Amino acid sequence: MKILALIIAAYTLPMLLIHLSTATILKAWRGAGGSWIKKQFPPRRALRVEALYWVLSLAAWPIWRAVAWKTLTVLFATIHLGVWLSGEFGKVQLGSSPGDDAGYAPRLNQAIIIFDLVEAVMLVAIGWLSVLFLLRVR
Repeated sequence: MKILALIIAAYTLPMLLIHLSTATILKAWRGAGGSWIKKQFPPRRALRVEALYWVLSLAAWPIWRAVAWKTLTVLFATIHLGVWLSGEFGKVQLGSSPGDDAGYAPRLNQAIIIFDLVEAVMLVAIGWLSVLFLLRVR
């Protein structure tokens, strides 16, 4: 379990970077230019990265001792795995073509940014709990 806690603690850092940069990422995905983030980190890949994090968090079930942490982990995992599966099976449109404002929904982007900021708080807590689990002496 310590290896899994170490992986989660390390994985939390890039996840925080992603979630604190959501506004910039969404703007780059929507932009007409060929930015590196459009090529190297498209929406479907972002969903896969997040889904993997939440699968790992569910696998680390014993680390989240309190029922509240387990409940929040299941809630966030369910949301992310559902969105990821919807994206994989084409149920949700992942981004729009460059310069195409027809698929652009500013309110949806605002909701995504707010959700990601709330999720960033959860990520800090998961990272912190993982580190505490690693430091615990038995």
